[in-house]
Amino acid sequence: MPAWNFGPAEQEFAEAGLDPTRWVQALTSVASASGSFGAVMLPLAGDALPNVPYTENCSIVMEAYFRNGWHLQDERMRTVPTLMQRGVADDFDGHSVDEIAKHPYYQEFLAPHRLRWYAGVKIACGDDLWAVALQRTIDQGPFTAEEKEELAQISSRLSTGAAIARALSASAATGALEAFEMSGTAVVLLNRHGHVFKANASAERLLVDDVQIVTGQLTARDTRATTALNRAIHNLLWRPTGGLSAPVALPRAAGRPLLAYPARLSSSTANALADCQAMVILIDPDSRSPTPEMNLRTLFRLTQAEARLATQLALGESLENVADQFGIGKETARSQLKSIFAKTGVHRQAELVAVLAKLL
Repeated sequence: MPAWNFGPAEQEFAEAGLDPTRWVQALTSVASASGSFGAVMLPLAGDALPNVPYTENCSIVMEAYFRNGWHLQDERMRTVPTLMQRGVADDFDGHSVDEIAKHPYYQEFLAPHRLRWYAGVKIACGDDLWAVALQRTIDQGPFTAEEKEELAQISSRLSTGAAIARALSASAATGALEAFEMSGTAVVLLNRHGHVFKANASAERLLVDDVQIVTGQLTARDTRATTALNRAIHNLLWRPTGGLSAPVALPRAAGRPLLAYPARLSSSTANALADCQAMVILIDPDSRSPTPEMNLRTLFRLTQAEARLATQLALGESLENVADQFGIGKETARSQLKSIFAKTGVHRQAELVAVLAKLL
């Protein structure tokens, strides 16, 4: 058996479960402990997004992976049945030596980066399955049977951190729905496939007749509107950073169109394992019930001055104009905005607008 020490890597995985920004370090530790060039975390069900974590030395190859469409034809997905059964799999569980020597995935995609060999370690997090895909160079050679046996033994131990991350993300998603509901804002949450997996009561009241959730898809009776919304959601999920997209109008027979704002907060882009990867905020132009400042103070524990500033920013005013309007210094306004960000859990003004979408 190889004399590997996975203790530090297991600790890193546990910490990454609490802080998603540490996934890169956790993968780096696993790669180092196993004598690998680098490592990537990929969902076994496919539909990987560019925000999957990987070690820094794999950044160039992962950019090519998504840019050139290799994620849509990842030959190593053929090893998934073995991976699920044994907890570990390598290239030879899906291909022969001759196939590896000729296949475009290995020769056109991996070879230019001097990579060839892989071992996947199953990571279970809730009802979702991922793999730590360890990468070795051509010169390093494939994983031995003894090394694969050792990797299979750490599968359950590394899964702990992923399970923690999944549980915390589920709690955060529930909290987000409750927060939006308290502010009277309709919102649906989307997973990495772009499918709706949760909606609050305000959204359910709007999603009847002309706009509904059908087999997990937010669907309008107007097929062109559905196509436009799906395109906007896809573009948002594949955007490297979070943000708020332009609204998509969903026509209704009675009343003005429902406005759908696809949004992605930076916290979701950082945690690839989270159920919630994006959301769609629904605005009914026929509604006449804006969120009062008092609700903001109660919901987010803002001070009166912070609630007043947040309201004006959500209405589209610039920070400088609001400062002049209220007769406060720009530094004071920036300090209040920083406090608002901390209390609402966002990092950018666009994200604040998304959270306070009812005020748009």
